[in-house]
Amino acid sequence: MPEVLMAVLPMILWFVERLLPFPAVVEEAAKALVVVRADSRRQAFFWGLIFGLSEAFLFLVNANLLADLSGFWRRLALTVPMHGVTAGLIMLWGKRYWWLGLPVAMLTHAWFNLRIAS
Repeated sequence: MPEVLMAVLPMILWFVERLLPFPAVVEEAAKALVVVRADSRRQAFFWGLIFGLSEAFLFLVNANLLADLSGFWRRLALTVPMHGVTAGLIMLWGKRYWWLGLPVAMLTHAWFNLRIAS
């Protein structure tokens, strides 16, 4: 069930980010609510990849509406792994201390947005 939630979460967050335009905070906080149920960092990483693939699909649909697919492959190659890594970072210290990994994941995501994605 968490896999399905991670697949639909980007669609839900798309509306939230219209009100709160801080994707690093919004996305990592939402992912953390699901990832804390993971049994391992590896499982959290794969759930993050599902989130990233779903977000890439949402981007593809929107880019198709705009008739501009130029950024899709770059987004797929860079953003999907970033979401896997940040989901794993949330679980870096395990289930009990997931809240220690959350700010690390948020900072990693924000750095990625500023340095790589822009």
